[in-house]
Amino acid sequence: MDLYSGRPNPRFPLDDAAADELAHRIGTLAPAPAPAPVAGGGPPHDGLGYRGLRVLAGPHAAAPGITVGGGAVTVSAADGPPRRLRDPGRALERWLLDQGAGVLDPAVLATARQELAR
Repeated sequence: MDLYSGRPNPRFPLDDAAADELAHRIGTLAPAPAPAPVAGGGPPHDGLGYRGLRVLAGPHAAAPGITVGGGAVTVSAADGPPRRLRDPGRALERWLLDQGAGVLDPAVLATARQELAR
């Protein structure tokens, strides 16, 4: 979870079934347009608070990293440019947060869910 600045972010593992489900869900997402430039440069949301989730894969994975947040998914590629996909209604982001519900601190989870409700 991308939440804090200056201290470790909360983490939770995905079991094999959840990792397979994540891959399936990503496979159903439509491409998204490139993000609009932000005044002053930098990412669209680089402020404090919940910014989304980062899924880190093992060394033999096809995609070394996936970023989910703000209605978009970015899949890093080991051998090419990243793919940007739409996450309508932030459904994938919500599903990923649900996967961490038994592990994450309830207050941390509540913070993320408040941001999703905006």
